[in-house]
Amino acid sequence: MKKCQKCKTNEATILNADIGDFCLDCHNEYMAELLGVSITDDFSKIVSFYDAEGIMHQFEISNMIMPGFSVWKAEEIDGGYHFKILLKPEENRAWAIEQLHHKILTGLGYQTLLRWLDRNFIDNAIHLNNEQYSLKSVGTCRIQYSEKENISLVMDGKEVSLEDFGRALTAFEGFNLDFQIRDLSDEVLGKDAVLHRVSINPNVIIERFERTLGWFLEHNFLSYKYKSACEEALFERIDELELLCKYGSRDNAEEVGRKMKRRLAAIDNDTDDFPDYLLEMIDQTIRKNKL
Repeated sequence: MKKCQKCKTNEATILNADIGDFCLDCHNEYMAELLGVSITDDFSKIVSFYDAEGIMHQFEISNMIMPGFSVWKAEEIDGGYHFKILLKPEENRAWAIEQLHHKILTGLGYQTLLRWLDRNFIDNAIHLNNEQYSLKSVGTCRIQYSEKENISLVMDGKEVSLEDFGRALTAFEGFNLDFQIRDLSDEVLGKDAVLHRVSINPNVIIERFERTLGWFLEHNFLSYKYKSACEEALFERIDELELLCKYGSRDNAEEVGRKMKRRLAAIDNDTDDFPDYLLEMIDQTIRKNKL
């Protein structure tokens, strides 16, 4: 076991040829000093939450500071649920913990597998721990590659082989299967949520952006009475910009972001801070998806 070169006690889990080999705590101290941010450990490292079926899950919380972003992880103890968020290092840590907890609750609140109460054997069910499950028509899973060189899918914290997954799909024979691979730090599928097709064509995004603005503008003027409603409506358009960042052309995304910012800056208004918040959101969206 290689020791951390700073504390000389803990195992070195972060190996970097340029700065040295550190344990997580010493790495974070080094990065915090380098970036000029403060860190504290005043948060619970072990937390428990209940899923949609009332089953309790325990998670170990960890944070690793990197140049430009901070990684927060929640990994289930003795289970397969993993959650992650990416934030800026200077973000308030209490707020970061709140966001991670919210993501865990959202993820636990939705089940991809539907447990069968019927005890009769079902050929195309997924069989796990003497229980039988079928697939819901909308779901999510994490792709996992084990040391045994087997690929599996983790659904509801349970490991499902590709063979079992394929057999369960036969219940939907004749249907189409759409899929979208997303980073672990992206939003999770929650209760009462479905996937839907969204165009990330740059021209379509700008067209929708202009249409949304048109609901609130009168001769290119935005009244303070409609400022909040306008900002809230434009959040969806910025969400589409984020999808373009992730799944489309980086150059196109940056150009769409610039067009949005120029258009917002050209709007006459009688408020003190419009469109400052929207401009910052657009910049954050572009920056975040460069990580």
